[in-house]
Amino acid sequence: MADRRQSLLDAALRLVEEGGLDAVTIAALTERSGMSNGSIYHHFGSRAGVFAQLYADSYGRCVAAMTPALDNRPALAAVRDLALRYLDWVTANPSRARFLYAAPDHADPAAKQAEFAPVLTWFLARMETGELRTVPPWALEPVAMGPAHESVRRFLLGVFDLAAARDLVADAVCAVLRP
Repeated sequence: MADRRQSLLDAALRLVEEGGLDAVTIAALTERSGMSNGSIYHHFGSRAGVFAQLYADSYGRCVAAMTPALDNRPALAAVRDLALRYLDWVTANPSRARFLYAAPDHADPAAKQAEFAPVLTWFLARMETGELRTVPPWALEPVAMGPAHESVRRFLLGVFDLAAARDLVADAVCAVLRP
């Protein structure tokens, strides 16, 4: 059953890659995946359910790629590593990254918050000790990771060389959080 769900999500991701969110219809998923309408509705309930699960799956993979950076090293070294891991994940998974940026309204806020909780906990602990600049939790992603997000958006549009700017972007993220 998990294989069928993943096959449907993979088919949806390919459709998004080829034609954007509008290209993902139940009919197109049926044709692309070789599964019936009933299977799609059984696994996801609706087209919106496909998007919600694809978002959760992609976001989970992204966070999983970053969390190994959050260890007991000096905080700024770990933050730099986290930013680099994020940029590397985007470079290795442009379709998933493009989907995350194109479909934020399909995220389940509670699920996203739960997935991000270990990252937030790590940051808050380092802010409390003064190792990192204190920023409100709501500002951590848009403010601290802002340089990375804007660079990724431009990379996904094909107008920015992320590989060439990788170290500069990671340094900018660190600069925002330097106490």
